[in-house]
Amino acid sequence: RLYDPYRAIGYITSNVAHSIQYRGQTAFITTGIGRSFHVYDVEKIGLLFVGPHFTSDVVSVVSIGDETFVSVDGRVVVCRRGKQVGELEYADRGELSSLMHFGDYILAISADNTVVVWNKESREMFTELEFVNESFQVTSIVHPSTYVNKIVVGSAQGAVQVWNVQTRRCLFESKSFGSGIACMVQAPAIDVLALGLLDGRIILHNVRQDRSVMQLAQEGRVTAVSFRTDDVPMMATANASGDVALWNLDNKRLVHVMQAAHDSTIPSIDFLNGQPLLVTSSSDNSIKEWVFESKDGVPRLLRQRSGHYSAPHMIRYHGHKGFDIMSAGRDRTLRLFSVIKDAQSTEMSQGSLLREARKTGTKVADLRLPQVAAFATNETMA
Repeated sequence: RLYDPYRAIGYITSNVAHSIQYRGQTAFITTGIGRSFHVYDVEKIGLLFVGPHFTSDVVSVVSIGDETFVSVDGRVVVCRRGKQVGELEYADRGELSSLMHFGDYILAISADNTVVVWNKESREMFTELEFVNESFQVTSIVHPSTYVNKIVVGSAQGAVQVWNVQTRRCLFESKSFGSGIACMVQAPAIDVLALGLLDGRIILHNVRQDRSVMQLAQEGRVTAVSFRTDDVPMMATANASGDVALWNLDNKRLVHVMQAAHDSTIPSIDFLNGQPLLVTSSSDNSIKEWVFESKDGVPRLLRQRSGHYSAPHMIRYHGHKGFDIMSAGRDRTLRLFSVIKDAQSTEMSQGSLLREARKTGTKVADLRLPQVAAFATNETMA
């Protein structure tokens, strides 16, 4: 071949939920990007590592210490510092999603409705928990804090089950909550899980007592939930329209809705441990960090990293050195990409669109200029 691919620019994230890991006080975020993955530092959203190029799209990622576990093509690949170093034992159960880690185990949900469990150190399959689609179609899994060897499994039928992965026994099954469970996350209180439902309800449920302690509701299905851990009783929930709702758990009321925080579905949100910072990622090809520093609980955008979320239709080199590329996309944005330093890539400003969108109650995408038909650049400053 005359030309070989060298690198891809403009990839930030996708519809794959990100994974946050901590090394000491430093946080890192891992995102799936098509057939590879990126590792960023959270402090500046600087790109640290790029994963290997796989044969099919990444389905799920989870990072633990120096290792990143990647679900791709029905396998779970183990990478270290962006290089593939091994694989977990092949399960032969189709696509594996919702990778999760607790203790010595790595878990995933298979396409044939089975929860597959591996030993993280030996990389051998430890056990499999099989379910019947008609009565219990698995949608999410979570490990409740302090519950040794136990997981909670959510279903499309709206019920949850508690399993001991060591003994392969179902210890408890709840009644249906009336809607399918889209996501689950541990609340700051022991025994309490936040259940995000397809009908937009968020239920804080005490698993040990089988008792719901709080119920809230947002517009659209719940795609992600996270809690602040810096002594502020706040919960954030996301939906498929790109909105993030903020809740005061003491007053059981809605504090603020971050309308159009993203231009597409938000598969994952995370408050950083002990910090007033919320990290959101979306299939609109962006990662954003929001800081809470005002008394009214409304955050401001601290920093972001983004790229086109619709295909670019015009690309031109900018400058005579060939270090920068200008591109116009069908997402009605004009962007500058650096082929040398990813941190210098940026979107050309169209004004304070987020502020205007909040005032008018419209989406940021509706306020953008029409799609660019042509452009010219020059290094000479006026």
